Amino acid sequence: MKVGTHRLLAAALPAALAAALAGLGLAGCAKATVGQPPASPLPSPTSVANPAQQLPLGRLTVAAPGKGGHTRLALSVQIAATDQAQEIGLMNVTSMPAADGMAFTWTTPTDTPFWMQDTLIPLDIVFWDASGKVVTVLTMVPCTANPCHLYYPTANYVGAVEMNAGLTNQYGVAPGDTVKLVR
Repeated sequence: MKVGTHRLLAAALPAALAAALAGLGLAGCAKATVGQPPASPLPSPTSVANPAQQLPLGRLTVAAPGKGGHTRLALSVQIAATDQAQEIGLMNVTSMPAADGMAFTWTTPTDTPFWMQDTLIPLDIVFWDASGKVVTVLTMVPCTANPCHLYYPTANYVGAVEMNAGLTNQYGVAPGDTVKLVR
């Protein structure tokens, strides 16, 4: 219920009844949102993270741990599954829509670090293991001098997704969450 609706109800009811109803409404709203970040932006079906790459598209979601965990974040992603696509990644991208990203996938677990060579925007990266569990969440900054910093996950992984910096913090993405990539 929007806050403006509470104000309209309060104006039409006696003061005591309005206070009681507003208290109930606020308690219900607080209960529904405690510990849950706001919904993530809706993915755009027409944009892509790196227009210079012609890659398969997919939808990636990150959900809170546990059965029935709420979706924290949903992204439209380009899927970089080849060495060449992974090497280029988001190089030379100057901006990216809020709900877009690039997913990197491997057929076997790896511990290969990421770097930000020729990447012009700060990025968050989420690494997940073969069971779909998030193992590491990092924020990466553009490389301004060689050698570039290497970003290592804390465990072997089979997938990683890069997105605009700040999204993982904004939506509460953390190790233990579950990633689902639909191609």
